[in-house]
Amino acid sequence: MKARQIPGAINLAFGEPHFGPHPGARERISSEALNWETFLSTCKKYEQSRGMKALREAIADYYARRYGMKVDPENEILITHGGVEAINLAALITCDPGDTILLTDPSYMLYQRALATLGRHPLALTRTPGEHEYAALEQASKDGFPKARAILVNSPENPTGYVMSQKDMAALSKIAQEHNLWVIHDEVYDSMAFARRHLPARSISGLENRTILINSFSKKYGMPGLRIGWLCGPAEAIDLAAKLHDFMYLGVNQFAETCALQLIRDETGDRWMDETAELLATRAQGLMNTLTPELGFEWLRSPMGAMFAFPSVTRLAKERRLTPTSNGLGDAVAHYLLGTKMIATIPGYVYGRSGQDCLRIITCSDADTFERGLKALASL
Repeated sequence: MKARQIPGAINLAFGEPHFGPHPGARERISSEALNWETFLSTCKKYEQSRGMKALREAIADYYARRYGMKVDPENEILITHGGVEAINLAALITCDPGDTILLTDPSYMLYQRALATLGRHPLALTRTPGEHEYAALEQASKDGFPKARAILVNSPENPTGYVMSQKDMAALSKIAQEHNLWVIHDEVYDSMAFARRHLPARSISGLENRTILINSFSKKYGMPGLRIGWLCGPAEAIDLAAKLHDFMYLGVNQFAETCALQLIRDETGDRWMDETAELLATRAQGLMNTLTPELGFEWLRSPMGAMFAFPSVTRLAKERRLTPTSNGLGDAVAHYLLGTKMIATIPGYVYGRSGQDCLRIITCSDADTFERGLKALASL
């Protein structure tokens, strides 16, 4: 927030995609959604609890064409107020108050706070950087997880850009089955996987009937203000989620649904998303080429997807003789970069204890901002 108040600050912090919507959808949104008749027909009544049928059908088609996964749009999809509501509903339907939901460290900052607010107990399991990070969690699972009812994973991941491998997914399936856990897979960056192919957990053997997928239009289409997301899971789970959704939130905004429908069903959208993933891969490589050990950066994890990079800055902090704050060296470096180069980043501690000596840097800004950021970092 401090960076937003500094004129001329280079924003490499806030994960609001500059890209999107894709060009093919613009004319359809203009003609199908942005007119008086559509406005009245969508805003003069409440939406049904499960959301627009045509949108649910389009989402089912999305899974079929991109991942070869069959989904019943009538019973296995629920439209939500963004991905955040989907996460909340998934926690509510899989666990009781006081139950444990397993996370990994690092992970998206919202998870711990949201789960605690709902009366669920988040338990973070530290991951060691590597090629198959979740496979290593099998050892931790042998000690058991008292009162654990679910595990929440994010792949492609915010903040690291890690993408779960087939071996990771097999390990996740084994852990979930051995401990009778639900798997909540936050896959909002699914279209942004570039170094590995994205695998929806629900497509993995043994996880078909114990997985709930979280997704939204905010990131993949660059439309965070649209506030449309969805849940995808077994019919009985979606039925319960629909009831809670109705009790707590009522239906979603039909006008926003109409716009979302034009985004996801336009046949040029998939090609545009693939091109966007290629752009993000190029930018991630540009960061790694620029932020070298000579400048004080180390890459314990190379980005594999999403729109983030998460380098270690331990060496940089020591070379500049920066004193760690109570939140670690990453926080000290974030303040240093903002104060000396006007570069805004996110200190890694907000994503968990294991990220205290790291920074999160976005790759989704406009081209000019990203290039200015690279040049400023290269001049350290």
